[in-house]
Amino acid sequence: MRKFIPILIAFVFLFAAVMPSTIAQAQADTKISLKEAIEIAKTKLGISGSGYDFTSSYSEYGNYKVWNLTWNSTTKGTISVSVNANTGEIVSYSTWTPTSEPYKPVIPKYTREEARKVAIEFLQKITPEKFKQTKEIVPSYPLGAYYDANYSFSFERIVNGISFPNNGLYVYVDKNTLKVTSYFQNWEDYSFPKPENIITKEEAIKIFKEKIGLTLQYALIPPQLEKESYKTLLVYGVYQNAPIDAFTGEVKKPLYYYPMPGGRTAGPAGEKEMQLTPEEKKEIEASEKYISKDKALEIAKNSLPFSLEGYKLESASLYTDTYYAPAKNPTWSFYWNLQKDNKYFYVNASVDAVTGELTYFSKTVSDIEDKDKQPKYTSKELGEIAEKYLERIIPEKFKNTKYFNETSNPDYSPNLYTFTYLRTVNGILAPFDNITITLNPYTGEITSYYLNWTNVNFTPAENVITLDEAYKILLDNYEMKLNYILDYDYKSPDAPPKVKLVYQLDFYGYIDAKTGTLLDGMGRPIVKESKVTFTDIEGNWAEKDIKLLAEYGIIEVEGDKYYPDKEITQKDFIKMLVKTVQPPYYDPMPKSSKDYETYYTIAISKKIIAPEEKNPDSPVTRLEAAKMLVNALQVGYIAEIPNIFSISFKDKNEIPKNMIGYVAIISGLNIMRGSDGYFYPQRPLTRAEAAAVLVRYLQVNK
Repeated sequence: MRKFIPILIAFVFLFAAVMPSTIAQAQADTKISLKEAIEIAKTKLGISGSGYDFTSSYSEYGNYKVWNLTWNSTTKGTISVSVNANTGEIVSYSTWTPTSEPYKPVIPKYTREEARKVAIEFLQKITPEKFKQTKEIVPSYPLGAYYDANYSFSFERIVNGISFPNNGLYVYVDKNTLKVTSYFQNWEDYSFPKPENIITKEEAIKIFKEKIGLTLQYALIPPQLEKESYKTLLVYGVYQNAPIDAFTGEVKKPLYYYPMPGGRTAGPAGEKEMQLTPEEKKEIEASEKYISKDKALEIAKNSLPFSLEGYKLESASLYTDTYYAPAKNPTWSFYWNLQKDNKYFYVNASVDAVTGELTYFSKTVSDIEDKDKQPKYTSKELGEIAEKYLERIIPEKFKNTKYFNETSNPDYSPNLYTFTYLRTVNGILAPFDNITITLNPYTGEITSYYLNWTNVNFTPAENVITLDEAYKILLDNYEMKLNYILDYDYKSPDAPPKVKLVYQLDFYGYIDAKTGTLLDGMGRPIVKESKVTFTDIEGNWAEKDIKLLAEYGIIEVEGDKYYPDKEITQKDFIKMLVKTVQPPYYDPMPKSSKDYETYYTIAISKKIIAPEEKNPDSPVTRLEAAKMLVNALQVGYIAEIPNIFSISFKDKNEIPKNMIGYVAIISGLNIMRGSDGYFYPQRPLTRAEAAAVLVRYLQVNK
């Protein structure tokens, strides 16, 4: 099936082994021999090959033919290269050494601009003609994550002056050696329609508003803090975003909602009695509201649209979805099976343990019995069956839904039809909740059903900005762009894709309906990358460190002042330190008491600070900073060992005995140095000093 020659195909080729006879045949079928491929790789990439074991393989994918070359050494590492067997072009390259550390949190030795020059020189050497047909795509955070050892560079293919995001060149450069560690290309021969006689951008915007459009809706916002629950936010969003054909103005097939799978089960609970915590008691009290297993089983049997005669109940369990709790109630889950004529059939079903509603079921569907038959029911008739069933089992919830779409795939047997309904609240869409129901067109039987419905409060639709105001905000920040895209014929899976010219609005977030703020999918304000603009750090001894941490998002740029000589508060030091310890999971957030609580929660869980040491607005002393930094290095337990550390600071008598280990470690690692032979343990740490010690902390080889 030739749907994709994806970005990863080069790496798939690396592992595709073939027999020697196949390689011999390949030598005759390709323009570039194995010997020539080896010479090309060694010459262009500067590979000596000495001290390595060498293996090769050959791969074909349609007309795409590749030699895969691998040099391997237990001491030197691995070099992998793929060479196009028809053109001699290097299509992928990667190198790994035993000392490689892809996620080593250090401040890089070289800047992104220095690495960018290396990446460009590499591409000009390896694939000069293709490189001329690209433009660089600068990521939202150009420096990348500081815990990543490489800078990444992406160059998108341009055809007729128009972007083709499906194709491009990709290079990774080591931040500390400036060596190219990986390269691959995704580039195919397609026929591109010329941008002639197309609709205008203004016409595309008009079509977007009329046929796709912003909709006032509720968004489900996940908890930001521990023990918080899900909440809703009134927003303007695009829930059917889709490209617009640049020639016809036709809206292409929209994105679909896919409900979460149901029918998950939990393991049996322990029976040993012991002292219960408050949280455990709370759970027991809540469980008293749950219906019994027998009651849930009775509801399931009465609610299913088919008989369970002959089926044997194999398991029953009470399950709580901890990801959504308490936004979703616990459910009773059941599993039945049936063996008949050497065939096995199953049924799964779930019942809400609080409301007694059937929330999910699915059953085995034969793909043989109806294979050569004509469907007995039309889409319309199946929809009527589905809605009649939903009106019977969940009448109130079904009343508060809006029909979204119907999907089917005639290329699969049996060709099942799935209908989706989205939740509404007071006429406003809440698309994160939905009902899906699937039917067999040959029998009219309902084969699966899923109710995805959260228990959340909804903000009243009051004091919201107008739709016109929302459109202005959207179009002031996002451009309707011409793009080439790949268009797949889903009715003919084996057919190659065609390139289509479309208009696209690359927006998948929200607009706060009350404030007009642009939000990401998590409901957080979208912060556009901006250069550091502090006006009070020029000439400061820590200027370079402050700028570096700000560029990485460890220091948040709010306003034009950093106040380097001001004492840093504990809450700000904790926030900056946590961002150096656990950056992948916590994006920069606006300052508020709740945001600081998030960082305190992490710091306490990682034993950086003890709960009783929490004092958010107090200045941090150098001694306190030393202790937190050593704990962040996860060697605090060593610092606590008595009588093994010695320090020579002139003011060592001012340092408590139980803190000597912390000072010894932090000064020994050159993170906090002191001056003139003094450590100054009780002196408050300035904001400039905080930046400097955090940069040194990140430079430690952990």
